[in-house]
Amino acid sequence: MYKFTIVTDEQSRKYLLRIAEEMVNFFGITEEEAIGRINRYWDNQEIMGDDLIYHELPSYWAKTIYSGNDLWWLKEKQGEPIKPIPYP
Repeated sequence: MYKFTIVTDEQSRKYLLRIAEEMVNFFGITEEEAIGRINRYWDNQEIMGDDLIYHELPSYWAKTIYSGNDLWWLKEKQGEPIKPIPYP
């Protein structure tokens, strides 16, 4: 299993793993890449307790992190594929 480099508690770690799982399922990337993208997106942050990330579904974060928040929801409505930001 790959590790998060951001500070988490048990609840947020499980939530971040759900986000990683969504990225693996949606985009066919490895778990290692998904966790790496999450670490990069929330670099130097703490996700603990009653955090605002829980106001969105894991699928929202998966697509946002993968695309770099490139208005993917508008493109998705138009039938366009979500384009990834380069990794690493």
